[in-house]
Amino acid sequence: MYTATKDKIDVFHTEIQWYDKDDNHRGNKDRMKETSRMLSGYRQKLNELIIIGIAKSLEDTLYDMKEKLNNDINFWKDCEDFMYYNEMKKLRNLNNYIKHSKGIIKRGHPSNDYLIDNAGFTENSKIDNLNLNLEKYIMQSFLFQMEIFWNKDLRDNPYTGIKDDEKSIRKILIPEFIETNN
Repeated sequence: MYTATKDKIDVFHTEIQWYDKDDNHRGNKDRMKETSRMLSGYRQKLNELIIIGIAKSLEDTLYDMKEKLNNDINFWKDCEDFMYYNEMKKLRNLNNYIKHSKGIIKRGHPSNDYLIDNAGFTENSKIDNLNLNLEKYIMQSFLFQMEIFWNKDLRDNPYTGIKDDEKSIRKILIPEFIETNN
């Protein structure tokens, strides 16, 4: 979903015809601004939804491990040695920043303080200025969750061998019927 939607927004960005040769300067300028605001808003909301979705997916995995497999795992205490833990920690804090800080990183909330002090984000940053590679975070989240499952199941994780092979991970995560530019 993320890749297909992001690609469509990118296409709109280059292909929307906001300029009308028969209109005046003011009309064209207003259309240009409206188009830019609309696409920026779509991009921001898409990024927020993906971050929230990744965080929820991770929380659901931990919940399912406890409820279905009777294996209580505390993310903050039990997962530090798993691959991509730091990235998932950053995403969980980004999720809290979106939910509790209206999309602006400001000191005073533990998640925001972490993002400023430990993740290298600048105070007063907004989601669309953070330069996040969300597709990579999606892949890392998948691998992290598989690491939790297979590790706690005391079996070897079959996905460890492809952790650096984005093409293979994409093939697992993105159905073939979804066309993307990648």
